[in-house]
Amino acid sequence: MKRIAYLLVFIGAVGLLYGCASTKSHEYVRASVYGVNYSEDYVWDFSILTESGEQTGMGGSRVQEFSKGGLSGLECCASIPRAGRTVIVEWEAGDRKEADVKWKSFRKQVVVRGEDSSDPDKLNSLVIRFFPGHEVEAELICESTGSDARPSPRRDQLFYGRSVMRQMGD
Repeated sequence: MKRIAYLLVFIGAVGLLYGCASTKSHEYVRASVYGVNYSEDYVWDFSILTESGEQTGMGGSRVQEFSKGGLSGLECCASIPRAGRTVIVEWEAGDRKEADVKWKSFRKQVVVRGEDSSDPDKLNSLVIRFFPGHEVEAELICESTGSDARPSPRRDQLFYGRSVMRQMGD
């Protein structure tokens, strides 16, 4: 049953994201964004900025704690810096049970790893991963939308309902 549910979500996302494959310039790529959380901090929201601090218009909210599934929803789509470029991730996190005034704000520069494509038959997804100790990483994952499409092996197991812990750099 979970496989059928995942397949339906994936097919819906493919349709929604189809327009995300064109580029704004050679330094940017159209992509959707997901948040994945390997910590027990609740990530209230996060934003992705360019290296110079300009808003990309992308981010996410309500990234669940690892023990509660560890995922955010999908945000589609905007031009973001390509793999190999630097982004700034800003986020607010804390204990869900505490008042939000006790939550802390974080800001880190990270190099986007992974791969992207300007091919209109491929989808780009930027995965922002949160780790214990307020660490963060960003990875672009490129997946085909053709009839032979398969999920990328780089996609986190949490997307499939499997609570498999990941470490930074994995």
